[in-house]
Amino acid sequence: MTDKKTNDSDIEHPFDMSPTHPIWTQMERGIQILLGFSLVTAIHFLGESWGQPNIPYDKLFPAIGVIGIAFIYSLLITPIAGYIGIALRAFTPLPDYRINQIRAILFNLALLVLVIIFFGEASIFISALMEAVGLDPSLPETWDQTP
Repeated sequence: MTDKKTNDSDIEHPFDMSPTHPIWTQMERGIQILLGFSLVTAIHFLGESWGQPNIPYDKLFPAIGVIGIAFIYSLLITPIAGYIGIALRAFTPLPDYRINQIRAILFNLALLVLVIIFFGEASIFISALMEAVGLDPSLPETWDQTP
């Protein structure tokens, strides 16, 4: 005997994740905060170091640009996933729960790509900062924390 409050479609389709789902929103906002904070920090560094010698701007600006583009993409994930869902509903005979599965998988793949972009470009940015202050990451004394 099933509970009357539980809908049969909820039991049959447990993976019904739409852009209004709390997990979807939390993941998207987390990536946006990470990318946005990185942009603010990078721009603050540029403001503090502008015109100083030995600052590798030729490496910093592309890294900041790619992180900025990833931030813009993170703002567009939900609308794009919504439009994909609308197109799938209009042009395919798939049931709604299958469409939501496809949208959720595409959303998570897009978030994964943004995280990979962030860490890839963050490593370029950090290496440029280390070069700016004259540190060589391959030397052990760079990482030695003894006073």
